[in-house]
Amino acid sequence: MKKSLFVLSLVSFALVGCSNNSGESTTSSVETTDANATWQSADSIQTAPMPASMSQPVVTQPSYSQPTYQAPQPISAVPAPAPMPPADNSYGGSQVETVGNCQVVRDGNNAPIYSQITKGCYTDNSYTVGKSDTLYLIGYLTGTNASHIANLNGLNAGSSLKVGQVLRVR
Repeated sequence: MKKSLFVLSLVSFALVGCSNNSGESTTSSVETTDANATWQSADSIQTAPMPASMSQPVVTQPSYSQPTYQAPQPISAVPAPAPMPPADNSYGGSQVETVGNCQVVRDGNNAPIYSQITKGCYTDNSYTVGKSDTLYLIGYLTGTNASHIANLNGLNAGSSLKVGQVLRVR
């Protein structure tokens, strides 16, 4: 089947290539040259003057001028800032107290603001109780807890402290 299609295609191709139409000329395109060889000869080219708009441009050098500057105006003497009032150890309406190497921040009611105190900052072995100190605060400053401080000193966790009382913390 494949052979017969191939042979049929080959035969039809050969017949098409060999056919001759009587309406066409028998000369090939290479043989027919009807071109006019003088269509671009010097006689047929017209000369015209170049338009004035296409003449060479005249180049001019740009002129540069030196910029002028005004002298700066003298600055009047600025008064010295007012002196700062002495520090009152306040922290945004809060009181700041130094205990050992700790900064204890207290609010207007003298209660400690634990979020602004570094836990475990107190490193001494003993602690002297100050006004408004509690076992909880002392435990926080030493990095332990109130019951640990109470046990070291023979106290119970709810014991009241006296100002000036010295407690063991380690």
